[in-house]
Amino acid sequence: MLRAGPFSDERIVLLANRRFVPFFFDLDSRGFAGDAKALAFVVAHQKELGGGSVPTPPVLFMTHEGKVLAEVSNYASEQELYDAMLSVLEEHPEYARPSPAESALESPLERGMLSLELGDLEKAKELLSPLDEVEAHYLLGHIARLQRNWDEMEAQLQKVSSPTLAPDCLMERACRLWQEKRFEDLEKALKGFPRKHRRYSEACYHLGLALFHQKKKDKAVDVWKKLIEDCDEDPWIYRADWAVANATEKGGQTSFSSGKRSTPLGRIGYMGRKNPDLLR
Repeated sequence: MLRAGPFSDERIVLLANRRFVPFFFDLDSRGFAGDAKALAFVVAHQKELGGGSVPTPPVLFMTHEGKVLAEVSNYASEQELYDAMLSVLEEHPEYARPSPAESALESPLERGMLSLELGDLEKAKELLSPLDEVEAHYLLGHIARLQRNWDEMEAQLQKVSSPTLAPDCLMERACRLWQEKRFEDLEKALKGFPRKHRRYSEACYHLGLALFHQKKKDKAVDVWKKLIEDCDEDPWIYRADWAVANATEKGGQTSFSSGKRSTPLGRIGYMGRKNPDLLR
C-alpha cells in the first residue's frame, strides 16, 4: 500500500531522497522484504511490533539511534504523509541541514531545482524566474502545474523549445487534463508517448485512468497490466498494480488480504483505502 500510495507521490519521493533514508521490511522475516536486523532494531524501540499478531504498522520517523520522532498511519493519504515529513524537518532542523554538495551549488538553476525537491516552491520560483533558459521555463511550468496555476503553466511551457523536453511538457499538460477531468482529451494526448522516455510509466498510468473514467475498464486494466509486465518497477508501476487490484475487485469489496487472489506484482492485497484515482 505505501509504495503504491504515498510513496508514489512525486513530492514525497523527492523529499525522502533529499532528507531521509527510506527503507521498508516485512515484520515476518519470511516475507518478500524480510530483514531480521531491521526488525530487531525497530522492535527494540517499538516493542508492540514484535508480537506474533500485530496491527498494520505505521510509517516511523526514527533517528539512527532508534528514537522515534513521529509516526503516520500506514493508510495515510499522500498529503498527510507529506505534511508529516515537513513537520519532522521543521521540528528537528538538525536533520534539515544542507549537505556539503548542496551548499556548494552555485547556479540559480541548480539551486532552484534543489528548492523544488525540498518542497519550497516559492524559493524555487524566486531563483528560477530571472533565468531565460528552457530548463528554467520548464521547471517554472512544472511548479505552476503543482500549484494548479494553469495560465502560468502554459505561459512557461510555451517558452520551452527544446525537443528533449517536449515529452515532459506533454506530460505536464496531461496532468492538467487529468485534474480537469478531461478524460477523452487525456487519452488522445498520451497515446504514442515515447516508450524510452523516463516518464513513460507515468504516461501509461494516466492513459489507463483516462480509459477507466470513460467506462472502458477492461482496456484500462489491459494498459496497466502491460505497463507492469513491460517496465521496471517504479512508483507508477506500484500505483498501476493498486489500480488493477481495485478495478478488478468483485462484489463491491474494497480490499483483500489473503487467499489465492493476487495482483500482477504478486501482492496478496491492498488493505485500507481504495486507489483515489479511481474514485474521481
